[in-house]
Amino acid sequence: MEIIHKQTKPGETALILTGTLNFMVRKEFQMALQGTQQEGIQHITLDLSQVSFIDCVGLGILASTKQELNEAQITLSLLTAPGRVFDVLKQMNLD
Repeated sequence: MEIIHKQTKPGETALILTGTLNFMVRKEFQMALQGTQQEGIQHITLDLSQVSFIDCVGLGILASTKQELNEAQITLSLLTAPGRVFDVLKQMNLD
């Protein structure tokens, strides 16, 4: 997985993920997320439109990320492309 960090506006950033979101990349994802929180970001957009596969660990990562950001009073948006990843996120109410 590749993660591109892109500031979109002051106080807002996007993390653009490509490849797979699974157990093997959880630490890399968590480090990228922590980096944005340390920058005083108020809103994060996770762009999953280029994620080709997500497993149960990836879903857990997204659910815990949503909870962590809510507790830190940081809003979260998910961007996805139609397809399997979108269908899975919709079924899990993470869309």
